[in-house]
Amino acid sequence: MGENDKTILIVILAFLALFGCLVISCCAAGFFAVSRIDKDSMRELLKNSYTTEEEVIREIPAELTIDPETGELPEIEELIIQVTESTRELSALEKLSPVNKTEEELREYMTEQMAEVTDEDLAEELGLYNLLGFAPKDFDLRQFYVDLYTEQIAGFFDPEENQMFLIEDSSPYENALTLAHEYTHYLQYNNNIFSDVLNYDDDFCEENGETCIIIDALVEGDASLTENLIDAETLLEKYQTQSTASDSDSSVFDEAPKYFQESLLFPYVYGFDFVAYHYLKGGFDAVNDLYLQLPQSVEQIMHPEKYLTDLPVTVTPEPFLSIIGRDFDILRDDVLNESDILMILTCGYENSWQLGERQAITAAEGWGGGSYIHAEKDGKRLFFSKTVWDTQNDAEEAETVFALYSDRRFGQQTDKNVWKSEDGSEVYMIRQDDILYWMILPDNFEAGELISLIKNGSAL
Repeated sequence: MGENDKTILIVILAFLALFGCLVISCCAAGFFAVSRIDKDSMRELLKNSYTTEEEVIREIPAELTIDPETGELPEIEELIIQVTESTRELSALEKLSPVNKTEEELREYMTEQMAEVTDEDLAEELGLYNLLGFAPKDFDLRQFYVDLYTEQIAGFFDPEENQMFLIEDSSPYENALTLAHEYTHYLQYNNNIFSDVLNYDDDFCEENGETCIIIDALVEGDASLTENLIDAETLLEKYQTQSTASDSDSSVFDEAPKYFQESLLFPYVYGFDFVAYHYLKGGFDAVNDLYLQLPQSVEQIMHPEKYLTDLPVTVTPEPFLSIIGRDFDILRDDVLNESDILMILTCGYENSWQLGERQAITAAEGWGGGSYIHAEKDGKRLFFSKTVWDTQNDAEEAETVFALYSDRRFGQQTDKNVWKSEDGSEVYMIRQDDILYWMILPDNFEAGELISLIKNGSAL
């Protein structure tokens, strides 16, 4: 990352339970890591998109803290809240004041929250990451999450506790942007127009992982856009030089396996692009409409022009689920989306497994629908996926790149489109017209019936 591309990392703490999504981590906490957009470019792009007649240019205090004696917000925080409500064109139903925490207090808080996640849940998640090559088997997932979520954090909003936290020792500029971002989350959760959409919980996400990814990208893209609109104003310009981001330690994130970097950034990078695309077409009225008619796939988030036009194909897990479930415990069956395809092809923890971004993106763009099954028996994991592609040519292209990835990761084929991993699992890939099957089957799974079912076309 270049000297002028510093990042600000913000966590929104939502739920500490498995979502079962390949795109989002176990702890449904995300990172806002949008590189600082060139202010002149942002002003030019959005110059007619926000009110400039009543810009409030005030002297900003050197510190952004709550008065310990009165508990009152200082002028700058009142100002940022006012500007955020004005920019986002929403008003909160009730007042909310941020709470300051030190980095150590935040670490203790996050450790306590992580303690609520069971070892079983973390083992299930890590097992899937091991299977797909995202993390090695000895990876300490719990400690990694604690370290990651307490590194370079500017603040977060906890909707379950209805609390907002800012981190002490940040610069006025960083705290102001953090407050703008997190207060937008508060506005989202504190307005009736979004209540039905945001009233989702762990149980819902266990069964609707794709929908939770979509909602997460929407709320983070919305907050990121609002923050950037405020940052494009001249309100905080004089304090930009006081940013401490350049001195922050980001070693945990920088050294994390690529999958964790990409998946944690997904709702912010793609969410911002998606929301900004619709904002520029119809302002925040258009953004509000996105909550009332959610995108129907992660593909639509990744390609905003496909919103409500390119509808995903529903790919059911049966009859494969019944066959696998006879002897194996089904841990999850869910949508395998376009971003998941990209992650598999480009995010192996061994660099030699990773395909080039351009090649993988080109292949994944032909996605039309997909599903996957994650199952376990006697400590051995199984992964089964079925994807439907827009055309047969798209399926052939996907077959080519999955074969290349499998060659890199599993070595020489033992038969056409069949590989054997070091632990004895066999990897199969079968294409039928515009449908592609790719699966990792452990040596304690009798694969014959499943493979015959696919090859004979009985499952179509």
